[in-house]
Amino acid sequence: MMITLTTANMNKLTHLIRHTYAKSIALLMFFMMMIFSTYAQTPGAAVAPAAASVSLWSSPLFWVYAFAIIGLLLVIVAIGSVLVGLVNNKLSENAGKGAGLILLLILFAYQPVNAQTTTLTNTTTQAVIGGLDPNTVIVLSVVVFIELFVIVYLYSILQRMLVTLGYKPATEPRWTWSAIMKRMTKSVPVERESEVATDHNYDGIIELDNSLPPWWVYMFYATILFSVVYIGYYQFGGGPTQLMEYDNAIAQAKVEQTAMLKKTASNVDENSVVALTDATDISKGKSSYITKCAACHGQNGEGGVGPNLTDEFWIHGGGVKNIFKTIKYGVQEKGMIAWQAQMQPTEMQQVSSFVLTLQGTNPANGKAPQGNLYTEEVAPADSTSTNSTSDSTIVASAK
Repeated sequence: MMITLTTANMNKLTHLIRHTYAKSIALLMFFMMMIFSTYAQTPGAAVAPAAASVSLWSSPLFWVYAFAIIGLLLVIVAIGSVLVGLVNNKLSENAGKGAGLILLLILFAYQPVNAQTTTLTNTTTQAVIGGLDPNTVIVLSVVVFIELFVIVYLYSILQRMLVTLGYKPATEPRWTWSAIMKRMTKSVPVERESEVATDHNYDGIIELDNSLPPWWVYMFYATILFSVVYIGYYQFGGGPTQLMEYDNAIAQAKVEQTAMLKKTASNVDENSVVALTDATDISKGKSSYITKCAACHGQNGEGGVGPNLTDEFWIHGGGVKNIFKTIKYGVQEKGMIAWQAQMQPTEMQQVSSFVLTLQGTNPANGKAPQGNLYTEEVAPADSTSTNSTSDSTIVASAK
């Protein structure tokens, strides 16, 4: 929509923009002068006599900020000049521009005087970033942020003025939700469907030649890019293959299983006990056996007061569960005590596992077999498993 401005309104608008721009630049310059002058005075008073000092002007980071601030100020001055020039082409009479430049010169003339005595304390108790202390970095960052905000604000005013003065047509804002959705879907309103209608008509249903939604196209391109990166990394860049990931998962599962077993070792009983195969566990089981069991069953399991533990005959059942149960509860009528009050479940499991290793060792002076021949029950084979181990491979060898 074109808005016609009279000469009186133009003059008022020129006057308003001129003074508003001048005040904005003046306030920004004054604010920056206060920040820098405060910084220039404060660190000097905090310098200890024995502390090492670093000149503000020797910091590379300070100059990065300085050039950024100067550049952004120039952008602000340029945008402001364009704003005023759109209303009044006599840029030489722009009081706002003159005020901004004068204050800018005052700022740069004022700063070296203070900076000559400005030093930064570089002590071991205060962090230094690029030769500047963190407080200075924060202050400079705030100034840059304020300038960026002013630039965005002035640019938005410029766009509105271009439309108001007729230099560009009025358009829908690009960053509203409806505008974004319209760009991402390219949807055609119902009243304009005739523009994309084809000559394909099926029982009154007309086929439309709609464009693919840009969001879908972008995702399709993203999948292509991802596939290139994926193949490059996993096929040529040393990425783990599926087999390697499987092996890693199995190894991790074993680690977690070991940790879980150690965590729940105290909960082992005759129903959940399993034979241990780790050399450390077998060694501990042997040590406990010699200390607590060898007096009745012999140093090598050959038997004595108690039965032989190396043959295949069992009085109270073989297998790790039966051995564990016999050790835990004992056989009172035959003089074997219950060890559950003197041994932890883990220790009884280790002893039971060691006893299983005595099967078939045939030590000297072995006692005659007692009890019944014990055969380990074989669990039904799992038809879906290609790598299963039957419990029957563990031959029980304890009484």
